[in-house]
Parts: sequence; C-alpha cells; structure tokens
Amino acid sequence: MALRRYAVVEAQNLALGQHGSVLAKTDAVTAIGGVFIAIQFIEDSVFESGSTGLVAETTQLYPDDTGESTSVSADGGEPIDGVTFAQGQIIFGRWTAFELNSGVAIGYLG
Repeated sequence: MALRRYAVVEAQNLALGQHGSVLAKTDAVTAIGGVFIAIQFIEDSVFESGSTGLVAETTQLYPDDTGESTSVSADGGEPIDGVTFAQGQIIFGRWTAFELNSGVAIGYLG
C-alpha cells in the first residue's frame, strides 16, 4: 500500500478528526482505512465487555478493554470493562473499533 503525502494543513486536519465521524449506539463500529482518534459520549455510556469493547490500534500504546495497554505506568493500566463514561466526556487515543453496551457516542476518524 502506497503512503499518501499530505500537505501540512491536511495532515493537521486529519489529526483533529476531520476525516469523518461515526455515530454509535450498541452496534460495533470499525474505523475503515484509519483509526478513531477521539470518542465523544452523547449519553452516559459503557463499552461492551471483552475483545470488542474498545480495540486499541496497538496494545502497547493506548487504553483498551483488555488492560494490556498503557499509560505511563509499568503495569499497563486497567481494563475499561464496566466503566461509565459521562455524557459530554471525550477520550483521545487511537482505536480501530469499539462497541457500546449502553449509551450513544460519536467516534471521530483521523
């Protein structure tokens, strides 16, 4: 796959989620051709438990639902199973897919 060269402004726009967005209720959503760089919760929301809840682009860098990801701590962080994200809250990272157990969210592609 050939990499595309972006102008500086285009690259900055993509990093801000201007590649599009997806409204998610309780169906699994996947970032086709990119990643979700932010998730904004429209209602109080909980991710699905297990491997489809919040799927990090890589388990080495970003929080996901397995607890194998990261933070700056050596233990890799905690799984997000059962955590309620409040309406209006936004989380940032790089995820390839997510599925809500309850609530409504917008996933921004970048």
